[in-house]
Amino acid sequence: MCDTIVALGNATADGAVIFAKNSDREPNEAHEILLVPEATNVDRNQLEKLLSARPGDVYLSDSSPLGVPFWNLRTSSSEEARRQRNHVGKPGSPCPKGYASLSTELTETPVCLASRVYITRKLEHLAEENLSEEQFAFTRKSVLDKSCLCHDLSGGVALTYNFDAKATPAICCGPNIVNFSKLASLEEMVSHIYGRLCLLANNERPNMFVQELRLYVEHLRKEISCFSIGLSHRPQGYFSSFRENLLSGVDYYCELARQFIEEKRGQFLEELESLRNEIESVLIPAPLPVRKNRAA
Repeated sequence: MCDTIVALGNATADGAVIFAKNSDREPNEAHEILLVPEATNVDRNQLEKLLSARPGDVYLSDSSPLGVPFWNLRTSSSEEARRQRNHVGKPGSPCPKGYASLSTELTETPVCLASRVYITRKLEHLAEENLSEEQFAFTRKSVLDKSCLCHDLSGGVALTYNFDAKATPAICCGPNIVNFSKLASLEEMVSHIYGRLCLLANNERPNMFVQELRLYVEHLRKEISCFSIGLSHRPQGYFSSFRENLLSGVDYYCELARQFIEEKRGQFLEELESLRNEIESVLIPAPLPVRKNRAA
């Protein structure tokens, strides 16, 4: 969730650059500056997709060629274009900017992991990597998931100001977008942030702390899945420690619930107990056997 606003000099009365970070709102509150047209450059098509987003439309993706988990909108023009390129057998971006051209894994000249050059060569090279069927499928999907973010994240500006009609914008919106369903003025959004107005379409959404813990549970499951097919080499005890830390987090939040108002406390504790059961049910993989060298 974005909680930072920057106003450049050409938008302020005295020409100063203003940096504002909202750090004093209630911990269970959220806001979406993307839905404020006067403060952002999101094109109309992407705005409509944001307004109609449902749980599952926003996901923590493997799209970034920099290897950083990236909140992505499945229905964005960027994602639609990526899937279409994959479908017609021409995966990868033509890489018009090249700002993320950092890999020399398969080429002497650095290229981007989302570029057509890299993806084409990587897919050809996978056949030579002696991967199991599961490893091959997982790695192939990861390669094909990469998006041209340095170009597509600015696509909304290109369409809004009519200097690239073929732009396919990417949107990094965060999961809280599904709790909003209408555009707002900057004044309205500021009022929402400070509790003078409620813009939420869903007042029954899960608590922020529960959502955060659930993200860690999903990450743990993904790590275990990678480990189980031999694509992760976490040290012995990593997964058990991870699970124990999550359970400690649940205990801490249960104590924190004492500070909640009565009408919110019961639901919060129920969500935590459900999450505790979910964490305890995660199967921890056994350590991989250590091969001993035979005596000469």
